[in-house]
Amino acid sequence: MRAALIGTDGSFSVGTFAEPQPEPGCSLVTVSTAGLGPTDLMRAKGFFGPVGAPYVPAGEGLGHLADGRRVYFGHSKPPYGALAERTLVPDDEIWAAPPTLSDDQVVALAISGTGALLPLQEARIVSGESVLILGATGPVGQIGAQVARLLGAGRVVAAARNRPALEAMKARGDADAIVVLGQGDDENALKDAAAGGYDVVLDVIYGSPAEAAMRATRPGARMMSIGVQAGQTVSLSLRELVSRSHIGVGTGQRPAAERRAAFDRLMAMACEGNLKVNTRCYAFDDAAEAWAAQAGSPHGKIVIRF
Repeated sequence: MRAALIGTDGSFSVGTFAEPQPEPGCSLVTVSTAGLGPTDLMRAKGFFGPVGAPYVPAGEGLGHLADGRRVYFGHSKPPYGALAERTLVPDDEIWAAPPTLSDDQVVALAISGTGALLPLQEARIVSGESVLILGATGPVGQIGAQVARLLGAGRVVAAARNRPALEAMKARGDADAIVVLGQGDDENALKDAAAGGYDVVLDVIYGSPAEAAMRATRPGARMMSIGVQAGQTVSLSLRELVSRSHIGVGTGQRPAAERRAAFDRLMAMACEGNLKVNTRCYAFDDAAEAWAAQAGSPHGKIVIRF
């Protein structure tokens, strides 16, 4: 079957791969749309361990079961992934896709949306609180800004490096104010937009921007960190952490039932017209171009259609 492949050296190519065979507790899915994310590139680079054998990348996608049902899946069974004509998926990772949502929106709102929703739920936003989305222009950040509002935020500030993408978020009403990072003094820029300090920070990028953001919070603030695109460490003094919480949040390895509950809530929000995320769609023949785009800053979810 046609498939994209990651070689043992981390290289990306398009070729053929052996068809998956049925296994107890798993189902075959004919893939219609695959989604890419930062973790796909990290895995190929050996961040989660050496690449021991060629595999099909992209764990999440949308397709059809043998009986015709349209389903979303978030965790294919290795070495199979979503970037192939067919894949093998554990049955508890196969979830019904809402008929009213397009393939690209279902895929865009699933893993990325879970990465935004779960941390913000755990932050327990109080009605009217101020929320900062750090790394706001990617899929997780875009969804996070909208979800924060739905969970009761009174003020949402979006911060990232790309001014046009930030201004688009403000024009849509997803953010009340924006901060362009990397223009000099991030700490003071974030403080100027804080209107007294942030109560909750959804941090998608970590590193020095997260340090600056924590210093712009008020006592009682909760920073929820879920990504490391700007660096894998931060340096904060005890004084800067007093009366504040900084929590590293993981979502991908949580039990399937917990992730499915988040997925269902996100799909309900989207069906009600309250959630939408930018996507960049590619044909499978252009999968290498899509992989390269993911390595940049796409400011939207990369999806690949068969």
